[in-house]
Amino acid sequence: MQSICFVLLLLLVELAVGESDIDALLELKMGIQTDTSGKVLATWDSNSLASDGCPRTGDVMGLLAQLGDMTYVDLSCNSFSGSLDLGIGNPDFISSVQYLNISNNNLTGQLFPHDGIPYFDNLEVFDASDNHFVGNVPSFSFVVSLRVIKLRNNQLSGSLPQGLLQESSMILSELDLSHNQLEELNQVADICFSTGPVESISSVNLRKLNLSSNRLSGPLPARIGHCTVIDLSNNSFTGNLSRTQSWGNYVEVIELSSNELTGSLPNQTSQFLRLTSLRISDNLLEGILPHVLGTYPELEVIDFSHNKLSGFLLPSLFNSTKLTDINLSWNNFSGTIPADAITRQNYSLLSLNLSHNAFTGPLPPNWAGSKALYILTCRATFLKRFPSSSFHPGNDLLVLPNEAPPKGGNNLNFRHHGSRTKSANRAALIAGLVGGVSVIAILTLVIYVRVHQERSKATSTETGGKKVLSSSEIESGNQPATVSSVVPSPKDRDYPESTRKLDVVSSPMSMTPSVNTSPAKLRHQSENPSALKVCSPDKLAGDLHLFDNSLKFTPEELSSAPAEAIGMSCHGTLYKAVLSSGDVLAVKLLKEGIAKGRKEFAREAKKLGNIRHPNLVSLQGFYWGPKEHEKLIISKYINAPSLALYLHGTDQGALPPLSLADRQKVALDMACCLTYLHTESAIPHGNLKSTNILIEVPNINVLLTDYSLHRLLTSAGTAEQVLNAGALGYLPPEFTSTSKPCPSLKSDVYAFGVILLELLTGRSSADIVPGNPEVVDLSEWVSLMAAENRAVECFDLQILGTESRESLPKGLDSMLQIALKCILPAAERPDVRMIFEELSAIQL
Repeated sequence: MQSICFVLLLLLVELAVGESDIDALLELKMGIQTDTSGKVLATWDSNSLASDGCPRTGDVMGLLAQLGDMTYVDLSCNSFSGSLDLGIGNPDFISSVQYLNISNNNLTGQLFPHDGIPYFDNLEVFDASDNHFVGNVPSFSFVVSLRVIKLRNNQLSGSLPQGLLQESSMILSELDLSHNQLEELNQVADICFSTGPVESISSVNLRKLNLSSNRLSGPLPARIGHCTVIDLSNNSFTGNLSRTQSWGNYVEVIELSSNELTGSLPNQTSQFLRLTSLRISDNLLEGILPHVLGTYPELEVIDFSHNKLSGFLLPSLFNSTKLTDINLSWNNFSGTIPADAITRQNYSLLSLNLSHNAFTGPLPPNWAGSKALYILTCRATFLKRFPSSSFHPGNDLLVLPNEAPPKGGNNLNFRHHGSRTKSANRAALIAGLVGGVSVIAILTLVIYVRVHQERSKATSTETGGKKVLSSSEIESGNQPATVSSVVPSPKDRDYPESTRKLDVVSSPMSMTPSVNTSPAKLRHQSENPSALKVCSPDKLAGDLHLFDNSLKFTPEELSSAPAEAIGMSCHGTLYKAVLSSGDVLAVKLLKEGIAKGRKEFAREAKKLGNIRHPNLVSLQGFYWGPKEHEKLIISKYINAPSLALYLHGTDQGALPPLSLADRQKVALDMACCLTYLHTESAIPHGNLKSTNILIEVPNINVLLTDYSLHRLLTSAGTAEQVLNAGALGYLPPEFTSTSKPCPSLKSDVYAFGVILLELLTGRSSADIVPGNPEVVDLSEWVSLMAAENRAVECFDLQILGTESRESLPKGLDSMLQIALKCILPAAERPDVRMIFEELSAIQL
């Protein structure tokens, strides 16, 4: 009988083939009649499944310790926590495992701090990417079988181990340490920058090396061994690009963008014969394009944008039959575009960007209507024709097909042969002009009569005593909101923002006004009109940098995405944008003139984009446009109300009240996130306030937004942010005696204390208590009441409930004492780690 039941269960599993594993398990459950364990029928429920399936949780060390003789272990994309240390697993597991993947979890601490890695005798692939590991990179000295190491997107720091890049007994073929905080490359043997020139990467087995998005500096390595892919982008490498001349013929992909490299492009004919992608954008390169560039037989992608290159375009550059992408924008190229740039031979070209240069003359006529271009448009599924944005803005003297030429320039109109054709065209032109003038005259007369009649009616209506919409009604919102579909003109921007509604802007995205702006923001907007002076770019034609590999979109897709304005701050306007892929973004359009220079802005933004924490809305990217006001900061949109709305919003009835346990959870999550920022990243949040704290229900998950934006701002922009914090009651007293105040770890602690007071009192930080001239904000009022032993009168009645003030809920007074410590003078304030420990010790 048991055998029959088992066969039936197998049949049920077979019926579930083609569906997900979860569906198969649920289908299997339906055939189970008796559950002796009590763990299947009672727990397998489709309604309880997470959106990402069945993610595992728990301590990773406890799980690995239970594994036995296994060769392939994949624990990626779960929610495991804990750290990795010497006691990992049992001897059978350690000696037998060949593939270990623990990526995309919540693992913390140092990687093998007691050098436990040598015990892995047969380990070939180790992937610990996308976690929160800190400290130095392990040496992996005695793991002779290790072929692949992936540690990207952690917080690893220090220098590279000596043995990873040198010739040794290791057979390492792939090393990915990107998106970390590595700073020192000068301690690596074989890449010694401290004495003499750079030595070589001597490993003969290493094929893929990715050190991008770190803090590495110094000159480039002189040799890269047998590497086929080398990515050193988004660092601070300096020196001359000529060091790449000895990189040999093994390399296929070179990524050196976003560094500080100088010099000119190499011009050797015997190298880079296998090169497929060459990206050296955003550096300080000068000189002309070398003739050898058109001889690389396998080259597919060229990106030299954002440099100082000059000279003319090489006709040989377009001779390749494999080139798909060419980006030469933001340089100093001049002259005309070669007439034979687009031919039958190079129909593979998909993307060409020559914008922001100084090209002159007409485009080759065959780019607009030749059969070669027709073949190109048919074979390139993403390209109808080269858009004007590939050449403009910039190149003001360049004439596009079917475009009016600049004054004094040539055009691409075909000549008309024969006097009859010319005469006919001249006659048609004269007739058209006469007809057009007649139509305009008639329309002008009709419009004049209509306007005159309307004015007469309006005058009679006003004198007749009929009701006219008053200015007070307009200000109170009784007038229907007007939706604009154009970019605000300079004239519109000069209006006092406190007297006009938030307009809808068609660029960079179509937007609608939001009704969910918090009261604190609305009050700040009315008190600080300058906070609303934000321009909107006409078209996204600049550079888009994304830090999240799961996001893939172009500036054009972002430009066309429908969006709505959901708030304003001292930084600019915040929009909710919905991409065609379904991804929802929060896009902040920065005010004009508050962003740092492009180089420094990009460097700081990349650092912020590398910060990851469960209670932080991480920066996912930024856009840098050609105009001053075209600066966008991109992050994930979180559909959750702010703490300000919970505590003192105008429509609190729509939100559930926060219990004392909920408020402690909010404070703990905040302190946990700040502890990470202060200790692991050594940077302050800098803009803590209740409107920047989002609360996801039902688990009261807290998310901090707008972190460390002062690192992207000029001194004037930072000063405006500090003044904004002062107006809202979050400014520490020591800032009043400083000429150039800047956010610090101590100011974060003060702001945290004020927010904790908001949680305990239910009042806004900027509330002025009536009848007490001695205090000006919430912190002073609570401090005064506590000094008079009347602190019990400060607590929010929603916390107290039906209890009398004589019998306070357990832990309430302890939380108040922590808040009062946070608002002490700077020298007496505790650090945020101590605050987190004290809050964690409170038992409610």
